[in-house]
Amino acid sequence: MVRFVENMNKWCMRLLRLVYLNLLWTFATILGLGFIGVGPATVAMLSILRQWIRGNEEVAIFSTFVRYFKESFKEAAIIGGIYSLVGYVLYVDIVNSSSWYVRVVTLMGAFLYLISLAYIFPLLAHYDWKGIKLKIKMSIVIGFSYLQYTLVLFVAIVVLYALILGLYPGILTFAGASIIGYLVMWMTHQVFSKIEREVLVKEEDMA
Repeated sequence: MVRFVENMNKWCMRLLRLVYLNLLWTFATILGLGFIGVGPATVAMLSILRQWIRGNEEVAIFSTFVRYFKESFKEAAIIGGIYSLVGYVLYVDIVNSSSWYVRVVTLMGAFLYLISLAYIFPLLAHYDWKGIKLKIKMSIVIGFSYLQYTLVLFVAIVVLYALILGLYPGILTFAGASIIGYLVMWMTHQVFSKIEREVLVKEEDMA
């Protein structure tokens, strides 16, 4: 009974941390006028979630969030703006296109866009690579190279969203971004760890 209570308390604390992180993400996004703030806010949120996934659950949330938000602001804001604009253009083209050929091409572009979108912000949180073009390119390369993980991530997001919407829709307001963010960061972290192990094996074979 005591162990059950301890486990329940642990899960409640994790949920409260997710709610708090979600509030920080929302506030930072609004503070940055939406399309400017969403990139840095997302990188800051994913950076903290990455720490939790790697076992560092005692990280100071507020100060760490602010630090990552400031450090990534310029680059993440540009990337966030690019993806917001491209996403808007794709949406308008899909909705308003009367040509089946144009719509098919646009849908293919949208799929490529979603693959890149799934990895670009986790890449910013995980790696210290230089250059926006390189990061966008690698988000596509990694997404396609590990397409099975990417597709599982897409399905998991849809299923999780549907479950929350059907059972506890209020959670989407208070912790929707952080819960989905945790799922995205967890899956992409598995991919990044797999890549790093494969690179290490190759280096050992060449030594």
